[in-house]
Amino acid sequence: MYKFKCPHCGIKLGNFLYADACPYCHEELKHNTRPLITVFKPDSQKSKAWPIYLFSRLVRFVES
Repeated sequence: MYKFKCPHCGIKLGNFLYADACPYCHEELKHNTRPLITVFKPDSQKSKAWPIYLFSRLVRFVES
């Protein structure tokens, strides 16, 4: 996850362990800027199931 040394210049990061860029060579620390978990994005084109569920519950209620 977080590395203790800069992969470019090899300097110990110390207090800059969570930085986006190395404070000495100013290169991007890719292991700190990439997301660890991909966020699930729901498909906006997919039809919603709640109207069908609500309609079926209403039909069951009326029939009973």
